[in-house]
Amino acid sequence: MRREVISFDSDDRIVGDRPAHIHRNLDPKAEIKEWACNSPYCEDLSGSHPKDGGPEPIVQGREPWRGGGR
Repeated sequence: MRREVISFDSDDRIVGDRPAHIHRNLDPKAEIKEWACNSPYCEDLSGSHPKDGGPEPIVQGREPWRGGGR
């Protein structure tokens, strides 16, 4: 079995070592078409990236409803 190396860039939203998933923006005018994220709270993987007006993913441990957005 060959191991694949995955690299992330500044548009990705990776915090910690949780498993990641890929968001794909379906808007043809979007600046960012794909980005990696590891928020456990993502429900829509076809929405806009934050730089394109989408919401910033919630980071586990910094949930706003638990006071982590302070």
